[in-house]
Amino acid sequence: MASVAQTKPPGPSPHPFAQSTKILLWAVLPTLFITLSISSPITGALSLLILAPTLWLIHHNNTRPPPQKTDPETLLWTYVLTGTVGVIAIIIIQSLISYTLALALFQDTTSAFLKEMQRSEDDVASLKPDTLALRREMASQWSYWVFMFLFAFLAAALPEELLKYTGIIYARRRGRVISERDYITLGAASALGFSTIENIGFVYAAAVQQTTNFGKLALTVIERVVLGSPMHMMGGILTAFDASRRDFRGEDISLGRMMLVPVFFHGIWDFSLFGVSALDGNVGWVHPQGKSLVLLLGIAAAILGTLTYVTQKRFESWKAQREKSK
Repeated sequence: MASVAQTKPPGPSPHPFAQSTKILLWAVLPTLFITLSISSPITGALSLLILAPTLWLIHHNNTRPPPQKTDPETLLWTYVLTGTVGVIAIIIIQSLISYTLALALFQDTTSAFLKEMQRSEDDVASLKPDTLALRREMASQWSYWVFMFLFAFLAAALPEELLKYTGIIYARRRGRVISERDYITLGAASALGFSTIENIGFVYAAAVQQTTNFGKLALTVIERVVLGSPMHMMGGILTAFDASRRDFRGEDISLGRMMLVPVFFHGIWDFSLFGVSALDGNVGWVHPQGKSLVLLLGIAAAILGTLTYVTQKRFESWKAQREKSK
């Protein structure tokens, strides 16, 4: 693909926001926050913590020298659209893929498996011993482990990483993108747009459950914000490295190659979470406890640490090649 033509002046345009952007900032987003806070005051109170990675990205972009700043309006709409339209698309895609996988693997017992997978932690806590025994039996079947593996990679990792790539392409075509650094910022924005809405959903679900205590709520926040958001963001940044090399340097990098590393880490991450939950005898996601929780956090930290190392090395390589091409 030909390099992006750099016909615009360096740095983002100083022109004021469009009317639609002003409405989004001063009417739509505040209304959504107020609605969320009324529905779940706890989730509303925790929203600033959930938004911490996003606020960091905005601060990081605003404190960069003007020629290196990404256009804030392009950043905002990329973030919002991946967190709204993107999330809806992912929900539909994941539902279709998971149902197809369930039919192929569970056949006559598909309905029973799907019913158990959709139970909330409140439901699981109130189940009778015979139902819990049935869940443990389901969780130990080879077909369920194959389902978890395929779901982690095909229904979760691949569509979500493609969404981050789509956010970058949307910004390039509809926004103001003038440098390779813009791709990196927008890759992070695409990832955080999706993960922020996902995190709010998980925290909201935990907050409204009767069995949730402070410890479980805090654990959910740690899982989603401290561990999950960086994982999502680094996936988007890795994709941005390759997309910028393709679009700005003219390198022949296929979409499949771009997706390889992000999808690998994302899939391993999701499979590990479901796997530890299954080892506790659960179908679907139920917070592990005791030694299983320690195991889960250890696996998550190891994956996140390795992903951080890979991202840092890729950044150093990307930066070195960029300096040589000047």
